[in-house]
Amino acid sequence: MIEDYWVGSLHFSEPFGDDTLVRLNALPPVQARNGQTYKIRAEHVTIHEVNLDYRTKYRLILDRFSYLYPQAIGLFMGFAFRGVYIINNPFSFYYYLRNKDAAYMVVKELGISIPKTYILPPKEAPALKAEDFKYHKFFDWQGMAEDLGWPIVIKPAEGREAIGVEIAHNMEQLLYFYDRSGSQVMMIQEKVKTPYPWQIRALCIGRKIIPIKYIFRKFDASEYLFDPEFLTPEMGQKVINTCRIINRVLGYEMNSVELFIDEQGELQAIDFNNPVPDGRLKALGEIFYNDYQQALCDLVLDIVREQRPFDFLPPDINRFAQIARRADLTREQKFQMALELANHYYEPRDPD
Repeated sequence: MIEDYWVGSLHFSEPFGDDTLVRLNALPPVQARNGQTYKIRAEHVTIHEVNLDYRTKYRLILDRFSYLYPQAIGLFMGFAFRGVYIINNPFSFYYYLRNKDAAYMVVKELGISIPKTYILPPKEAPALKAEDFKYHKFFDWQGMAEDLGWPIVIKPAEGREAIGVEIAHNMEQLLYFYDRSGSQVMMIQEKVKTPYPWQIRALCIGRKIIPIKYIFRKFDASEYLFDPEFLTPEMGQKVINTCRIINRVLGYEMNSVELFIDEQGELQAIDFNNPVPDGRLKALGEIFYNDYQQALCDLVLDIVREQRPFDFLPPDINRFAQIARRADLTREQKFQMALELANHYYEPRDPD
């Protein structure tokens, strides 16, 4: 007997989401490890009032819009508590998207190279009284600028779609951007010097990681360039290994990771909090658009076939933290240990 397996998607009018539903509904029935055969039935999540006893029919939800639709955030957390599989884990999604500074600190401790970065107190703090500012020290702007070198990237710790990301070429510009940041926590960061006119954007969906030659431009003018041999095999593997660690420690199964190769040939991770990767056909091109959707369908099939349980909190986070705290390990040793832990997801072993 074939049982329906309901998949919900929150994407509203996004064409990528609509196309993904078509693909999922066209999949043939899948035989699961528990012996049951399932037919995937996929649709957009219905929007309505919800009482605390509500039980959704969806066993898996693809979340591509909760960061812009507040009701879904708490709702998906509640569903996740009851065992609904949410991509991405709503706790990871909601926390790290709004606290990129925390993600930088976590990832750096596991041996991944991050450009020099300073986290700044907010320009405005409405919750503080005038006398509370006695605890603030004057910022050492000159010292930070000398450490980072010009130009300097300034961006919000809560960031998405490159909103608020600016490049300051001198102190006047840096102070101008900071003075207009309001109550946001801002970061200033070394701009990676690279011999290449492109950077790397790795599309990470489930166990699939696709490094792409990428040219970033603001206002939705970025380019994804098809060049399957733009990285050496060694650098390609380093990109994949770095992405594996990042995705598992942050608890993401849908993400994109941006990296540079600096002048010394070292890989630098500059942005890896993109839990709703760009799904525009015009930007991605047909090849990457197709790869993206196929990887997402493969992820759903893996979850159904393996009857994979959902972890309410990101799995292995404490084990990654234990590696990061090891004072007896070098950065390279921490990276290797973190990779071995991440590979439990990416290279699963068949159960005995």
